[in-house]
Amino acid sequence: MLYEQFSKPKGFLGKCAGWFMVQENSELNEWTLSFLTIEENDRILEVGFGPAEALKKAAKYKGVELFGIDPSEAMLETALRRLSKVSNPKQIYLRNGEASELMKFHQPLEKIYAINNVTFWKDPVKTLTHLRSLLRERGKIALTIQPHEEGADDDTTDVLGGQLKTLLHKAGFQNIEIFIKPSNPNNAVCAVGMN
Repeated sequence: MLYEQFSKPKGFLGKCAGWFMVQENSELNEWTLSFLTIEENDRILEVGFGPAEALKKAAKYKGVELFGIDPSEAMLETALRRLSKVSNPKQIYLRNGEASELMKFHQPLEKIYAINNVTFWKDPVKTLTHLRSLLRERGKIALTIQPHEEGADDDTTDVLGGQLKTLLHKAGFQNIEIFIKPSNPNNAVCAVGMN
């Protein structure tokens, strides 16, 4: 039941899971965004935006257009409420659904990121291949995971880094780099690739 609340939060318990994500992922959000080198007027997509904490941080960049997709209706409601006070971006567009369902945008994206949710995707290679088709040439993607499951340790993080690199490679991304962030309870990993 707990796994389900973090993969697709629902109702009151889902909103509690969202609050936990805000507390837990604050540093990871900053860390992940730092690899994207966000610039003025970038078009940025977050996959699995949860309570929109990372989107709020991305909104601080001048003129950016923000997009997000999340399978949880509870998180969509929470994110819309939290982002209602953000005025800097040109546009914020959020929707409920899976990343593999996204249609092509009228202009390609510059940056895509996902934090602590790739492990919930049904077909990661297919989803990443689709996401790559939405990115402009030389656009960047960043995938971050901090393992929390029972028995996970820093070796788990290293294994996940290798798996993320393989997934990105199979999806056609290039110049893939792996970064490790010393953290508690376990290290976090971010895989960054380029289209």
